[in-house]
Amino acid sequence: MIRIWVARSVVFLAAVTTTIPLRATEPLKFTVVGIDCADCAVPIRKALSAVPGVKNARVDWKAGTATVEVEEEFDREKIRKALQDIGYEAVFAGEKRKDLEPLPDEVRRTLDIASASDGEKIDVAKTIVPGKVTVFDYWADWCSPCHLLEIRLQHLLQANPRIAVRRVNVGRWDNAAAKQATREFQLKALPYVRVYDASGKFVGEQTSGKWNEIVQLIERAQLRGGTSSTRASTSR
Repeated sequence: MIRIWVARSVVFLAAVTTTIPLRATEPLKFTVVGIDCADCAVPIRKALSAVPGVKNARVDWKAGTATVEVEEEFDREKIRKALQDIGYEAVFAGEKRKDLEPLPDEVRRTLDIASASDGEKIDVAKTIVPGKVTVFDYWADWCSPCHLLEIRLQHLLQANPRIAVRRVNVGRWDNAAAKQATREFQLKALPYVRVYDASGKFVGEQTSGKWNEIVQLIERAQLRGGTSSTRASTSR
């Protein structure tokens, strides 16, 4: 009698198990604004894979698209936010493509972004922010890529409060800041970025504004750690 009851229970449980539907995933393909090289695919794929609920993230940098697998009720805004945080924009089917937009004024005022020089020579060691990764952003008003880089840095800082940006205006290469950067750092083109870790030590530089390379420099600086400021090393 006991054996019959156990057998019937097993059959019943098997029947119940087979009638419970699995939560199926489906591919979601979308445009990624700002991707322009094969190296850009790495941080994008990393950011997408870190979003809860996203599986099998793939990036086609030539087509400027990404594909992920998500459940039917997945909130796409999670993907949009993840990409905005690293300086890219997700555009889904039915949406109008647009460039990455500056953050609202009230949000920008909360970020650690400040002008280090409006043309004057600067003391790099004294300008570095103690305990934070400091990004020196050399720019000019006539430089269009500089404005895009500024927006990307805004979004990056919104998600990473342990980063500070100090902007240096080189004008038309005719001011003291430009002459200093040309002499000390061999600055030849814009955008130009220098990154220092939280201890004030120089990590690296990037010319031309390639975003994936700038992100890699910042990540290297973050991995070095450091919580207190020492006398900054400005050597190459």
